[in-house]
Amino acid sequence: MACWWGSDFVPESSLRYELLVLEHDVLKAIATGRSLAEAMDIICRRVEAMLPAVACTVLSVEDGKLRPLAGPSLPEHYSASLDGYPIGPSAGSCGTAAYLGVEVDVLDIVGDPRWDGIRDVVVEIGYTSCWSSPILARDRSTLGTFAFYYRDRIGTRHVERDIVDACVPLCAIAMEHERASAAVHRLAYRDSLTQLANRTAFFDRARHLVAEGGADTSLAVVYVDLDGFKEINDTFGHWMGDQVLSGVGQRLRALADDHGVVARLGGDEFALVRSGVAVGEMAALAGRLIGSFEEPFRVEGQNAVLSASAGVAFREPGDDDLTELMKNADLALYRAKAEGGGRFCFFTPDMAAAARRRRELEGDLRKALERGEFFLVFQPMLDFATGIIRGCEALVRWWQPTAGLRLPAEFVSLAEELGLIAPIGAWVLEEACRAAVRWRDDIYVAVNLSAIQLRDPAFCDQIRASLARTGLPPHRLQIEITESVLLAESPTTARALNALRDMGIAIALDDFGTGYSSLRSVRAFRPDKIKVDRSFVQDLESNDQSRTIVAAVLAMARSLDMVTTAEGVETTAQAELLQIDGCIEGQGFLFSRPRPVEEIDAILSLQGARTARYPAAG
Repeated sequence: MACWWGSDFVPESSLRYELLVLEHDVLKAIATGRSLAEAMDIICRRVEAMLPAVACTVLSVEDGKLRPLAGPSLPEHYSASLDGYPIGPSAGSCGTAAYLGVEVDVLDIVGDPRWDGIRDVVVEIGYTSCWSSPILARDRSTLGTFAFYYRDRIGTRHVERDIVDACVPLCAIAMEHERASAAVHRLAYRDSLTQLANRTAFFDRARHLVAEGGADTSLAVVYVDLDGFKEINDTFGHWMGDQVLSGVGQRLRALADDHGVVARLGGDEFALVRSGVAVGEMAALAGRLIGSFEEPFRVEGQNAVLSASAGVAFREPGDDDLTELMKNADLALYRAKAEGGGRFCFFTPDMAAAARRRRELEGDLRKALERGEFFLVFQPMLDFATGIIRGCEALVRWWQPTAGLRLPAEFVSLAEELGLIAPIGAWVLEEACRAAVRWRDDIYVAVNLSAIQLRDPAFCDQIRASLARTGLPPHRLQIEITESVLLAESPTTARALNALRDMGIAIALDDFGTGYSSLRSVRAFRPDKIKVDRSFVQDLESNDQSRTIVAAVLAMARSLDMVTTAEGVETTAQAELLQIDGCIEGQGFLFSRPRPVEEIDAILSLQGARTARYPAAG
């Protein structure tokens, strides 16, 4: 099929391609934090490039009044005349369309009574007709209008209808996303779980306090870590753990005042910074902080009991190095934990013992591989449509004889610092492939890779060797990388990823949406799969804004022909919402905790005899 486009005869496939590119660019603009007006301007300018005879405009509706968002070809004085104009049954094409919630196509502005109130301004600039379409939210309320103005026009052409049908839903996504703009901004400066400041906001505020108070003003930091939080996660699950973290945030917020800020730095680590305080005041504050954990956290009828440890450090007069201040508070924190936890300690210069404990951990980690202390567990990824397991993610664990089970977050970064990640990663890869060979031919295994591994020129040869030794076909191996790997823009990394793809190995972009340049990562290297981070999934049931963001990500992935996996799925309602929005795979405690390979073997053998939609997690 073909259509008239401007003055040229253009294949319909070209129009579809241009609209697909427009959709991608607008979603990118939304996800990267550009304003609604900028996103709408992209749409209008692209449409006007496709339809040179049309002036395109987008208006929003706020409190029953029109507000111009974009109209690059319309004179500023005309847009200004629409600003604040009330919608109604006779409010021009746009005001009427917004009021009625239906398209309004006026072929003769001069003679149409719906234009009586504002006819003179538009006639003065030479437009004779206007076709306006309402932009509707999910609840059918009017968000705004999308309109074409014409100087000379005879009816509506097929191509114009196709463009309107593509652009109006795109405008709706952008406008509903704008409703969540405050939440999106908080993603950069606020922790979405606890609603406390995040690490970035914490350091910004600390620097401001230093600048505000001067070189001699005292500045103190309390670094807080929860005691026993891992046990809560292991016993009750991550959902329970998240609720406890939210409760911790509420209690710590109550301790802050206008002179300081409290933040969640990550995981179960928090911090509070105060200026202009004496040692006695900080001791009292730290005591109240520790005491606030005496009452159990009540979640879903269960008591979660834990304590907190804290380290307190003061900035030396004239010293603006906040990193050193945080390091000292961290050392004091480790002293408090070493003394049994549930207490606070002030930093003193003799706290080299904390560094010594780190060296001991380093020593254990260096010997862990040769001692056989690492082991793998596997978490299934299920097809939402069938409930069948499509693959399993291999997750490494370390049983440290002196400390017990350690999760990757506790040792992977240290392994990277020590140059141990390559041999550990090679072991994980081979063991994962060896386990997957035991499974059916349609089940893949996913393995996480470090950027350090990908920068090794011999890495691809190591993968070939592991596949050859274990007998696993390349198409059954999936490599998971984070966007930080792509943002490094290393030529060696790019060559390695391309070589893996040439071998038939799939590439998945993990934790999508948690960084500042997720869409840039997708553009830089087209992954085969996007894994939506659990931080977005956890709010799906209660937060329409989170669902809008997830739906936009899934739509983008679908338009780029990428598989999508949602991480951290913990409720049936989350699974159903994700399936409705087009997510292909799910991974999380709703389906299964990470399990030893023997249990995975048993599950996969049972799967062949039944087709349970959501297997019970155990």
